[in-house]
Amino acid sequence: MARLTNQLKHMAVLRRIVPDVDEHDRPVLKRVDVRTLYYTGLGVYANEKYLSQQAKTDVSKRIGIRQDDRITEKDFGVQIAGVDYNIERIYVNEARREMELSLSLVQ
Repeated sequence: MARLTNQLKHMAVLRRIVPDVDEHDRPVLKRVDVRTLYYTGLGVYANEKYLSQQAKTDVSKRIGIRQDDRITEKDFGVQIAGVDYNIERIYVNEARREMELSLSLVQ
């Protein structure tokens, strides 16, 4: 089966989460832009909603991107249309060289 190459139509910003200190010497997490991501929107599974309730997180979006092994849940976040999201889970499809990211809103 031929692979469709133009499925990643939307743009997001991959952001690294780095610890920093604000003007009152308090620790804060700063988000620094790394690069642009092209993604396709995926629906959220009912099973994933159930698992996120057990882990006390709220998965609100799932996106598919090209595989990048440098991306981790701890060190990176995603900004879509000016809204910041944390990465909750990463699923890797080695055969198709794609990743699925489960995202939750930053609080």
